[in-house]
Amino acid sequence: MLSYDDDNRGGWLAAATGDRLVLLPAADSAAGARVWASLVGAGSSEQGARAVLDELTAGGLSKTPPFALLTWDDSVPATVRVFVRGEVEVVLTTADGDLSIGGLGISTWVERSVADVTALSVTAVPVVSDADPIGTDDLAALPLGAGLPLRAGMVRTRRLRLAVDGASAASPTRAEPTRVEPVRVQPTAQIVPPPAAPKTAPPPLPPARPIAEPASEQTISDIPAAEPANAPPAEPAPEPDADPAGGYDHLFGATVMRGVEQAAVRPEAEADDDEPVAPAVVAPSDTDPDDDDPDDDELDGDELDGDLPGDHDGHTVMSGDIQRMRASRRRIAAEPAAVAPRLYLLLPSGVREPLSQPIRVGRAPSVSKISGGLVPKLVSLGGADQDVSRNHVHFTVEGDTVVVTDLHSRNGTLVVLPGKPAQKLRQGEPTAVIVGTVIDLGSGITLTVGQE
Repeated sequence: MLSYDDDNRGGWLAAATGDRLVLLPAADSAAGARVWASLVGAGSSEQGARAVLDELTAGGLSKTPPFALLTWDDSVPATVRVFVRGEVEVVLTTADGDLSIGGLGISTWVERSVADVTALSVTAVPVVSDADPIGTDDLAALPLGAGLPLRAGMVRTRRLRLAVDGASAASPTRAEPTRVEPVRVQPTAQIVPPPAAPKTAPPPLPPARPIAEPASEQTISDIPAAEPANAPPAEPAPEPDADPAGGYDHLFGATVMRGVEQAAVRPEAEADDDEPVAPAVVAPSDTDPDDDDPDDDELDGDELDGDLPGDHDGHTVMSGDIQRMRASRRRIAAEPAAVAPRLYLLLPSGVREPLSQPIRVGRAPSVSKISGGLVPKLVSLGGADQDVSRNHVHFTVEGDTVVVTDLHSRNGTLVVLPGKPAQKLRQGEPTAVIVGTVIDLGSGITLTVGQE
């Protein structure tokens, strides 16, 4: 829950929405409106932070005002990303204690990412006059439980507090019981069904047409050939007597009835076998995509003339072939696309900084020139150690390759490739390194290039 303290001097503006917060001087109202549009116009918190930084640094570093920019995720505890410049102090509460981040004395700004944050406070130095000097309470952070709640909007304040552990959440209010009036049920009218229509007899069905018996091969072969026109008419054959028992056996004297198994095509070696044989299966055509030798599926001219069963012409695509073709297409479409490797830089503290943007490492890194619209991420290492220069080394990613450049540091930079001896970088010369390379800045401070 985010809360703020009303600033009666009106020297600072705070804009907050969702998972991001920015604090800046209130001298230019037009600049505040542009910062608000950049804060709420971007989609993710990362995009919003970059949009606000671009707006604040639009006039160059010399005209960039002091500010504090914070973004956080929805987890509890949360991971908070802090950008601070000028007379603003951010205090973050973690399991290891309080961590203070200030931007006083830095030419650009300080950028840090802190995990396991349960609460934080942002305090800016008030704008004062001779008649109203700075007091001790003016420099103190906003006390826990004090201030007004702020969900989204822009207010005049210089002290804010964020609690991400749910301790500051308001207690639920007790609702008054509502009185339920009894509902009177109206009697329903009785529905009388309409009289049923008289049943009529269905119309008689038409008489069934007799189905003629199919003629067999023997019946067709017994049909006599047509006689010449000048031949005398043949006497009609006497009609056989009907079956005395009233049957029709006298009609099938020349007809041979065959079952399905007997009519199946079988090899000549099994012609005399009385056991039933399964029907012959037509081989798939040469359009089968799974066939290794399409020449085996070609048919001879004799087979095309009449040896094939049914109406198969040797060029028909069977249903099984179509199913295999569709399954092959589905397998190709289901193959996942190649995922680009995610590179990161392992810091001495164990934090993994993703190499999705340029990274500048040093004792107090700064940016004096921005090219291409890409603002490098500044990582401060070494503290007061003089072996690490203020701007020591710069990392970028070109394609899938990590490129490291020594920024004319005082003691130089050593790189140790996997399985190779240490080598010293040439100052100002970009050098490509591989995953697993260790970069030594001196005094035991090392960085490692990794890949997820």
